Amino acid sequence: MPGRKSKYSAEYNSEMKVALMDTLLNCEEAVNIDQLKAKNIYLAGITNQKASRLMNELVDMGIAAKSQDKVTKRVVYKALEIMKKQGYEIGENKGYEYNED
Repeated sequence: MPGRKSKYSAEYNSEMKVALMDTLLNCEEAVNIDQLKAKNIYLAGITNQKASRLMNELVDMGIAAKSQDKVTKRVVYKALEIMKKQGYEIGENKGYEYNED
């Protein structure tokens, strides 16, 4: 069975990852996919599924953290760099805890 060609090029994926990273770094609070897309017009054409897949790659790379909003029950993301500035201790396992010191 022949391999399936990706709908998106590697270059396009890289551009979208950079746009997602840039937008995430400019957000002080945790945001969901729809909020990320609303903050950057460049991301308007990307599907939620594709954005989610790229965000999961950023989480795997250690650039972002993924959690679930307790109120809306939606998946939210936050840049680890922002979390460090806000006093979170970032562990080796990419988990985090808030430190009030």
